[in-house]
Amino acid sequence: MQINVTFRRLDPSQGLKDYAVKRLSKLAKYFGGPTEVNVILTTEKFRQIAEVVITGNGLNLSGKEETNDMYSAIDLVVDKMERQLRRHREKIKSHKGRGPGRTVTASAAPVESEGKNVVVEQVTAKPLSVEEAIDQLELMGYQFLVFVNADTESLNVIYRRPDGHYGLIQPESL
Repeated sequence: MQINVTFRRLDPSQGLKDYAVKRLSKLAKYFGGPTEVNVILTTEKFRQIAEVVITGNGLNLSGKEETNDMYSAIDLVVDKMERQLRRHREKIKSHKGRGPGRTVTASAAPVESEGKNVVVEQVTAKPLSVEEAIDQLELMGYQFLVFVNADTESLNVIYRRPDGHYGLIQPESL
């Protein structure tokens, strides 16, 4: 974890920098890969502002706090970032424990259909709510996602429409 401290309209103080690095180093337990933490300490008249931006490993979080004391602003923003990281970690754990993940495998030989090759993919549909399916679609960058709707227990497809909204296909049984 790399921590960068920037001072704006404030005399750089080694004690303040060491305090910020010490407080932010306890967040290292939440990261699995290389992570960059940018800390911006600013003074505006009587306000002391501490801003933290965390990037790395597919994660972008930011927090900002202002008080009359820089040390308390650092404490508050570190607590805020820890809450965000804990919430993110719990969200990841809850998604992993819901059943088998989405696996895509192409068949060894393509199927012939009217002179055209069709590649067959087998997909394990995962039970998700519509909101979770949208999050998964965004996270993975897919155009569509096949899933089992956790509410209706039916096979659904969610897709990204050209206007930026989402479409949901819910097949009916005959």
